[in-house]
This record gives sequence, structure tokens and C-alpha cells, in this order.
Amino acid sequence: MIVALILIFITLVAMFNSVLLPFVVISVIPLSLLGVVIGNFIMGMNFTMIGMIGVVGLAGIVVNDGIIMIEFLKDAKSLDDLMNKASLRVRPILLTSITTILGLATLIFYPFGQSVILQPLAIVIGYGLAFSTLLNLFYLPLFYAIIKRIK
Repeated sequence: MIVALILIFITLVAMFNSVLLPFVVISVIPLSLLGVVIGNFIMGMNFTMIGMIGVVGLAGIVVNDGIIMIEFLKDAKSLDDLMNKASLRVRPILLTSITTILGLATLIFYPFGQSVILQPLAIVIGYGLAFSTLLNLFYLPLFYAIIKRIK
């Protein structure tokens, strides 16, 4: 996971030409783990090795949503401009997250046979993505406004 985070950070620094913006995007990853914990608790599952692999996959998905949001917010000069730009990203982020969660729903709620092995991975990605979607839509623009001192 540490190697994955370092590689994600290096890629984001090269993409944004900034050291500060990758921290904004990566800050969502540890917060999305709260969704993972809640999901495992709701489903009554233990956190397994397959679930840990799911966390690495979840980190990649969360970063993709964060890149979509930050790339669109980079030119915002005022709070109204920031809110307008953030509101334009709500639909694409929600659509991609909802389709992924619905795709995983059968594996989360109705596993049978050998698919039971993959249920912890689906729970981690599904619940983590649901929580991180809220973070990307609300927390990320606010944190960006604070970092960039947009008034």
C-alpha cells in the first residue's frame, strides 16, 4: 500500500506540476477507509487479505474521482466559481460511482459458491466507494478552497 501511495503521489506531482494538489487528492484515501470499516461492520465481515487488496483498488478509484474534481477546480478564482465548477462534476462522479456500486451489489449481498471468497473485496470497494464519493463531492472542493485560500 505504501508503494502504491508513493507511485500515485509521483504520478500526481507530474500531472499537476504541484506538490500541494496531490496531497489534496490523496487526503481522501485515508478518510475513505472509514467507509470500509463501516461496510465491514454492517455486513458482519472480518477484514481479510482479500479486503486489503480491495483497499489498494479502492485507493485507485478514489484518486481517479479526485483527479476529475481537482482538474476541473484548478482555475477557480472565487468561491462562487469554485462551487459552480464543483457542481458540474457531481453528475459524472455520481454516475461512475453508482454504476460501480450497483455492479458490485450482487457480489456484496448475494454471494454463492466460490464467489464467497471475493465478497470481502466487493464490500471494501463498494462501501468505501460510496463513502469516498461523498468525500470527493463535498470535502475535496472545501479542502481545495482552504488550501488555495479562495475567499
